[in-house]
Amino acid sequence: MTDALSVSIPALLKKTEHYDKDERYMATSDLCEVLKRHQQQYGSNPGADADNAAMATLDTSTERSICKAVLNLLHDKSHDVQAVAVKTLSVLLITVQEELVLEIEDSLTDQVLDASKTELRDVYAIGLRTLVKTVPASMGNKVAEKLVSRILERGVKSEDEEIILACFDILTDLLQRFGGSAASVVKQHEPILQTCLKQLSESPYPVARKRAGTTMACLSVVLSDALLMRMVESLLSQIDMAQGVGKVGRRKTRSAHSAAGTMPSQKNADTRALIRTMCAVSGQVGHRLGQQQIDRILPIFLRFTDPEDAVTGDDDDEDQDMDEGTDVAMDSDNRGDAATALANELRESCFMGFESFVRSCPNEVEPHLEKIIQAALAYTAYDPNYSYGSDEVVVEQEDAEDDYDDEDNDYDDEEDDEDDDDDESWKVRRSAIRALKAVVQSKKHDPSALWTTQYAVRCGKTARVSEAVVGRFKEREENCRVEIIECFTLLLDETIQAAQAGVISFAGQNEMDTSNSSVVDIDVRKEYAPKLVKACEKVLGVKKGNERSKSSALALLSTLSKAPGGVGGQSEISSVFQHLRTLLSGSSDGNSHREGTSKALRLDGLSLVHAMLTSTNLDPIHVRTGLRTLLPEVCQAVKEQWYKIIAEALRAIAAVPKYFVVGYASDADTTTKKNEGKVVADMLYEAIEPLLAAYDVDQEIKECALLACGSLLSSLHGSLDKPKQDRLLQLLLERLKNETTRIAAIKTIAVVAAASRDDSMDDTRMDLSSILADSISVMASFMKYASRSLKQTALEALDIIVINHGSHPILTDGTLFSSLLQDIASLIVDSDLHLCHLSLRVCISVLQVCPEAGTAAKAHCLEPALALSKSSLLQDHALESVLELFQQMVASQAATFSDLLFLLRQRVDDKISRHGIYNIAKCIAVILLVAPPADREKELNEIIALLEHSVASSEVRQVQLSLLITGDLGRMLNLGEVDGATDRLKTVYFMYFDASVEELKSAAAYSLGNACVGSQDTFLPTIVSKLDEDNMKQQYLLLSALREFIQCSSRVSNGVSLASSVQMILIPLEKYCGTEEESVRTMVAECMGSLSCVQPETMLSKLADIQRSHASFSAPDGYLPEDDEVSKKNSHVCWTVATCVKLAIAGKVDSSQLTVHMPTYVQLLKQKELGVRHAALLMVYAAAKAMPKTISSLLQGEIVPALYEISDLKLERKVDLGPFTHKVDDALPLRKVTLSIFATCLETLPQSMDVPGFIPILIKALADAEDIQLHAHQVVISMISQHPTYIAASIDTFVEPLEKTLNKKPGQKAGTELERLNDWIKSAVRVILALQSLEGTMNSRVFADFVGRVKGNAKFQTIIESLQEEQR
Repeated sequence: MTDALSVSIPALLKKTEHYDKDERYMATSDLCEVLKRHQQQYGSNPGADADNAAMATLDTSTERSICKAVLNLLHDKSHDVQAVAVKTLSVLLITVQEELVLEIEDSLTDQVLDASKTELRDVYAIGLRTLVKTVPASMGNKVAEKLVSRILERGVKSEDEEIILACFDILTDLLQRFGGSAASVVKQHEPILQTCLKQLSESPYPVARKRAGTTMACLSVVLSDALLMRMVESLLSQIDMAQGVGKVGRRKTRSAHSAAGTMPSQKNADTRALIRTMCAVSGQVGHRLGQQQIDRILPIFLRFTDPEDAVTGDDDDEDQDMDEGTDVAMDSDNRGDAATALANELRESCFMGFESFVRSCPNEVEPHLEKIIQAALAYTAYDPNYSYGSDEVVVEQEDAEDDYDDEDNDYDDEEDDEDDDDDESWKVRRSAIRALKAVVQSKKHDPSALWTTQYAVRCGKTARVSEAVVGRFKEREENCRVEIIECFTLLLDETIQAAQAGVISFAGQNEMDTSNSSVVDIDVRKEYAPKLVKACEKVLGVKKGNERSKSSALALLSTLSKAPGGVGGQSEISSVFQHLRTLLSGSSDGNSHREGTSKALRLDGLSLVHAMLTSTNLDPIHVRTGLRTLLPEVCQAVKEQWYKIIAEALRAIAAVPKYFVVGYASDADTTTKKNEGKVVADMLYEAIEPLLAAYDVDQEIKECALLACGSLLSSLHGSLDKPKQDRLLQLLLERLKNETTRIAAIKTIAVVAAASRDDSMDDTRMDLSSILADSISVMASFMKYASRSLKQTALEALDIIVINHGSHPILTDGTLFSSLLQDIASLIVDSDLHLCHLSLRVCISVLQVCPEAGTAAKAHCLEPALALSKSSLLQDHALESVLELFQQMVASQAATFSDLLFLLRQRVDDKISRHGIYNIAKCIAVILLVAPPADREKELNEIIALLEHSVASSEVRQVQLSLLITGDLGRMLNLGEVDGATDRLKTVYFMYFDASVEELKSAAAYSLGNACVGSQDTFLPTIVSKLDEDNMKQQYLLLSALREFIQCSSRVSNGVSLASSVQMILIPLEKYCGTEEESVRTMVAECMGSLSCVQPETMLSKLADIQRSHASFSAPDGYLPEDDEVSKKNSHVCWTVATCVKLAIAGKVDSSQLTVHMPTYVQLLKQKELGVRHAALLMVYAAAKAMPKTISSLLQGEIVPALYEISDLKLERKVDLGPFTHKVDDALPLRKVTLSIFATCLETLPQSMDVPGFIPILIKALADAEDIQLHAHQVVISMISQHPTYIAASIDTFVEPLEKTLNKKPGQKAGTELERLNDWIKSAVRVILALQSLEGTMNSRVFADFVGRVKGNAKFQTIIESLQEEQR
């Protein structure tokens, strides 16, 4: 390579001096490629050996020759040669030595600053900017040192405008790359700031002032807080001296200055640059501005956007003339077109600033938000040169027929007039609308104020944001019209999401739910839907152009379909469908070529069709009526060339069939229904069949065709001829056998098989006999495949097919089912319980529809099910399926009761787990339930006899099993039906309460509670009376039995059977609330928590009363006095109440009832005793996680202040461990839960969280104990996506705690402790990398230096590489 370079480079350098410009161009281009290959081979390989490193460096003379030649080429007369020379320069700068880079910099700087180099200055400036952007980072400090000084001393002080502009461009690039990392630039921050401020205020060149503002915006990112505040104050002080714009603005400005004893001195032309700069700065570092700066900035900006100056063409003549008549004495720059244009630019810049501030610091802007909204609403209508006429021009058209042939050119003509007049007031309107969109975005968690609050606009008029935006749909300029429509779409979408979260509601949505009267009702259906549809229709009615407006209107209607009431009634739906037909066909008559409308617009139209057809907010009858005209165009759309349009059309087609089943009145003519169904079914068939049969189409089209086919066969199969049905079914079978479409085909077959008679027009089920056997066989074969998703989908479909079509004559012999059961038997294992559950469901369904398959079920599935029954992993749905399978086997005589009982008992041995023996007991109980009564009674008596006489330790497992069987059977059956069984069992249960084996005690308590469900009158009084005896040994077991009874009763009868017994149960529970034994209190809490779920009104009120009556106790420093028994009892009661409420929340107690009493419960956070406080925190955490609405109104007033206090709480004490002492922090568990509550509220109650106030808490958590730090790391990563602005604003504060974590020394740690430390450090590095990726964080010098230190430390390289690999 070196030899090749020595030969090629001199030759190329010689050619760069050739007289022919083409030769020079080619030579320079070749030189660039040679240098690039050289750099790629050597320069980019940090691991190269010494020989390669030597080869990587060109000799000094060659480097100097190349540099000289490239610099000379920058002077070339050919622009093409100059361009390729600049490209070569970018490669050269990372190839040659530092000394030559600095020489190149000096040479280019000289050329830029030379006033005589006018013609080539742009080329030199581009070269110098290229140097700044491409020079190695290690050279940044040296490159910037001389460059900044020369620019400040000579460049920006020049009288040549081009030199000034070039210098500011270079300075901007320099600040972007090295502004915070190069020490030489950091030292020059203040001089750069002063230079820019001077240019802004004194430069005679408007463009230079604009470039200085751009440079200041880049500078603000890297400035210290002190210099940033100085910059902002300097800008605002100059803006504050500006003359106002508009009649009212100037009057208020004069009044303000008169009161202050000053006079406006800043011309509006200069103010424009200042405001633009302030907006640019706020866009870059708005999050760093505090409340004081925001309070200073916004009132000044609002002076330039006074609502009263937002004149319109519809104002009275005298109002429009007042501006000129009252200010004739003003300076000449306030009159004429130039003054108007200048005022508009100022207003546009101010609204851009509002948008930036609202997005970057919404909390600080909140006090000024009302005035910003007023100004934005006023200026969305600011159009002084055009009269729109009546405000109701868009909506009052109901008495006349819409004639779009006459109106469709309105927008085009208006825009042509606007272009002719060169009216730029639309820019003000656009910026005002964008500011309003930012407001809508900031209110996304609770947008109710934007629908209900009346804002003063101008001339004494008021308006709500929602209605004002709808009123501006008549906007004549498309850029503004698109923004207006998108603004309302955003507002509507955010409102729908807020309604789903329960923050607000739509009128008529929850007519029966009056539990929360504080929720705002918004009536979109009556107040807005008709207006929106009319406005969108006018936009869609334009024949040519306005595609962006049409697309926005379609998106709005799609969003409106999600709201209650949708787009409206019959007339609105038909009208929208008519416009969609026109859109899809390309003309109003539907006959012209469809290329008349763009593909994107047709796709948007089909998306709206799909949204309306899948909406549940529209009347099916109205939809069906409108579909008759639209459906042909939708079916025609599947013949398009673009796959997205075809797929969307198929999705829309899939939603059609149901409307021709449910879309008729009850008295509709049957013949008409059948005829219409026949026409529609044939039309859909012609659209679907070719695509379903095609193999050379996109995968999305194949899946959508299957979706449409399933819908057609489910609802309209009776309207299809038999050959067409068979054709579609055969195509489904082909798709089932195809690897790429089999999962989608399985789902389609399942949909068709699951369709009930009610889903079909002719009340019949689809006949699948032609593919039934083949489809079952194919899906059964999938059980041998490795794909879990395939097996899961196939099992779900098989269960549906067997249930709905398993009794078909072709399947009754059981042969096919036998093969199926053999295939699924291998999945009945505990390694994948979900697949196991699905397999068991198929087996159960087969036994239910085909008892003849019982032999096969016993041969293939019984043994795996028996093995599964003793598994310690068996639970939930899989357990329920095993129980039902055994029950079905006995019921269908696939296995006899005695045989199955013997096999189950055999599974009990000394190695069986506790969970396994409980499961075996449930299995035996369910087969006893379906056994013949005589066999059941005999077996029960034998079990009781065994329990009465068994004392041998070798029989513990059998005794435990027998106890559990009686309990599980008693839960499902009234044991009183067996003569003497209940009396004998009561004696047995209490006898085993005194057993020496804990397993038998627990089994006895479990069985007593479960038996009580079926024989409540017998067992419950006994449990309550025993609790009254104060038998300390049996308290826990009795409460455990009571808990089992309450929980089982709530599952079996939804607590109905408990209603009459609540008061009886509460007596012993309340008695043991304050016991000192925590396990007993926990059991009491579980009982009361379960009762609260079934009797919420009674129990929650009772708990609140209990808490209030025991709220008085003293716990100085968090600990109870040893001799204060009253305080101890009261604290124990409060602990029980908090735990009970937590468990009730976990059990899904009625949230409306809980909300009423939650203010009482959260008072426990104020208690100082650590146990009570911890229980209260866990209660709040449970509420924040599962029922956030219950605490949303209490968060800031009651909960957060307590959390702030607890987050600072530390209670450290030393524990003497003999040879050494150990420090224990009793407040650590409280701080853990506190952080968990904050993290959860950020997700579930973001609108109620004070994020800036939480940041300091998070910083403290990053420096807390290890467990808290790890959790805090997760919170930071979560907040980076949810609240990036606040994280970026506080980035410097993250450095210290993270650096301390990284510098943790392992000391003597080894094994698990060392692994934990490494995981701890890795978690911190993950946070650092996540913060680094957040926009704006690397502009902080403190954080950027910290990241540099971390990445430069070899100790962390392996961790960083592994994390980066994880992200890939």
